[in-house]
Amino acid sequence: MNMYLDKPLHYYLDELASAKSTPGGGSASALSGAMGAALASMVARLTLGKADYAAVQPEIEALLLQTEKLRGRFQELMQEDIEAYGRLSASFKMPRSTADEVDARSKSIQKQLVEAALVPLEMAECASALVKCCHRIAEIGNANVLSDVATGALLASSAGAGAAWIVRANLLSMKDLELVEVLSKRLKTALDDISAYGQQITGIVGGRA
Repeated sequence: MNMYLDKPLHYYLDELASAKSTPGGGSASALSGAMGAALASMVARLTLGKADYAAVQPEIEALLLQTEKLRGRFQELMQEDIEAYGRLSASFKMPRSTADEVDARSKSIQKQLVEAALVPLEMAECASALVKCCHRIAEIGNANVLSDVATGALLASSAGAGAAWIVRANLLSMKDLELVEVLSKRLKTALDDISAYGQQITGIVGGRA
């Protein structure tokens, strides 16, 4: 359950601005992704039921299902990032007075680093999926609200870029170099897709506006 969704927006922003370490950049990136998905959903809904777009109704309905699923996941990731950071932070605070304690602490840190990397990595991959949805909505959606889907794509791009910093920070401390390589490749694929589709959206919106 997201501890912030049922509270006023200013409460979350105050928490984000506080001296506490969470919520932080990962959670804020997920919120950016959720807002981007919400805008994509809005444009899809403003395309549904319009006679001028009768030919694309089934595809728009399918895209709306995708953007709403992504919005829900981003909302969950806001909280999951906070929890992953909390577990990692707790591992760093484990005792290290004996060799066994040092070993247990090290193993715990390594385990939590993986979890702390996987959460923002999923954000980046969700952002990639969202930008692809925005790309198609920009092509076939309601031409009167293209600026909104373009804004949605920008928010998705910001979510991916912000999440990438969190992923990289955790990968730097991981000792399993094979896993680091796998996760790095996943991140690069997501960011490359975000960049490519984002640039295309600019041209599509400019051409239809």
